[in-house]
Amino acid sequence: MTFQELAEKLDQFDSDRKWRDLDPSDLAKSIMLEGAELLEHFQWDNTLKNRGNKTPRKNIDDIRHEVADILIYLMKFCREMNIDIVDATNKKLDKVGKKYPVNYKENGGYEEYLIIKKEHRTTK
Repeated sequence: MTFQELAEKLDQFDSDRKWRDLDPSDLAKSIMLEGAELLEHFQWDNTLKNRGNKTPRKNIDDIRHEVADILIYLMKFCREMNIDIVDATNKKLDKVGKKYPVNYKENGGYEEYLIIKKEHRTTK
């Protein structure tokens, strides 16, 4: 299934249930709430690892559901805001590609990254 086919399926799904014309701020909140639910699957992993313990085994099916929830709400948000998510993503990749060229790590590694990031923040 292509991304466009998925978007059309979601549009039809929402239309059938009269789940259209949702407030973008509610959808933005839902994106963040679902992101927090995804993050919850990894809560305390670093502390456990730092204390020499094993991290709990992850339920990949539960994680898949959270990822799908995030994508669904993001697609709905973009629909309500008239944002072409594919175009927005391509433009963002172009922008980031100019900011961090392929060989930027060869010119100083992590330190170069910090310099680029600092320059970017001061020119915003």
